[in-house]
Amino acid sequence: MEIRRLTDAEFDANIALAEYAFLYKLSEEKKEERRARFADEPVWGAFEDGELCAKLALIPLEVYVHGRRVKMGGIGGVATWPEKRRKGMVTLLLRRALEEMKNQGQLLSYLHPFSVAFYRKYGWELFTDNKNYSIPVDKLPVRKNVPGRVVRNIREIEVLKSVYDRVIPRYNGAMTRSRSWWENRVMSGIPYTAVYYNEAGEPEAYVLYEIENRVWITEEIIWLNETARQGMWDFIVNHDSKLKEVQLKLPVDDPMSLLLSDPRVKQEIEPYFMGRIVDAEAFIRAYPFAEADAPSRFILQIEDRDAPWNEGVWRWTISPDGQGKLEPVHTPGDTGHEAEERISVSIGILTAMLLGYRRPPDLQRFGLMETSEAVAKKLDVLIPARTPYLPDYF
Repeated sequence: MEIRRLTDAEFDANIALAEYAFLYKLSEEKKEERRARFADEPVWGAFEDGELCAKLALIPLEVYVHGRRVKMGGIGGVATWPEKRRKGMVTLLLRRALEEMKNQGQLLSYLHPFSVAFYRKYGWELFTDNKNYSIPVDKLPVRKNVPGRVVRNIREIEVLKSVYDRVIPRYNGAMTRSRSWWENRVMSGIPYTAVYYNEAGEPEAYVLYEIENRVWITEEIIWLNETARQGMWDFIVNHDSKLKEVQLKLPVDDPMSLLLSDPRVKQEIEPYFMGRIVDAEAFIRAYPFAEADAPSRFILQIEDRDAPWNEGVWRWTISPDGQGKLEPVHTPGDTGHEAEERISVSIGILTAMLLGYRRPPDLQRFGLMETSEAVAKKLDVLIPARTPYLPDYF
């Protein structure tokens, strides 16, 4: 078996496998759009006797972690011909992808799972949820008639991007977006848009949406401040005569329940994307821990069978100014710390903790991280609180 990146000549074989695996048929126009991105979004394949048997896309991206930009490798389009399944090809592809991401300096990796349990085996873990609302039209909030104005059908990328770029660093794990990502991923297939402008004429909120069978479906809604949020809501409520329901997909910390006069509407927490640390030593070095009065020291044992450079025992120090460092402990007894300062955790749970999906005391209490209660509380102070959110899909 050969694991390698596909060449331009193998683009059609990649499309044929994707169409069969995901039960769709691309138009010639869509094929050419994907062909144009083929060089920038590498596809890796498993080959037997020169035949493509399984593949995945490895997309170079960038995300925010506590306001800092971090390189991320997005994995998508994982597929295998049915007669080639259960031969370990995806395992080999994922391990090769991790090696490639490490070589490219991508500290994190994301994917949208067909099965959470399947990808947990390889070190990916849930790190973000969505909160989905279905609000009947008679329970929509009352209009506030805030200053400013809403303009429909604003499709200029720079206008939308200017709002997104100011808002999204507030969240952990959200992507930075290039212009091409906006054009090819975000805006593709979006029928309607609207932008809220403040009294000075500056864009401060937008919504991407569709209306189908009298249901307003929000694809994405972003606002900079409360006035902008309310201005966007006034626009949505103005559609009440033609709607029976409004559907929203929001971050889990959204306060909508407190803002509705009757919050007894359908609300659903949807586990969304999975992530994993690719290079633990480099990620800890880049991570902005909270400042403290004194340095913190732990012995960290990481379980990561698919990225062996992470596996093992590390001396973990965090300086008073929040700079973290991992150093390998080559001699098992050479830890220099008492037992209560030890932490044992899988790479997936370590990822979920550092991206803010779950706090250390919860992970310790439910047995997902082996350490003492005191160490878990100490970590809780050192890891900044910020809500994970990812409005994108790939």
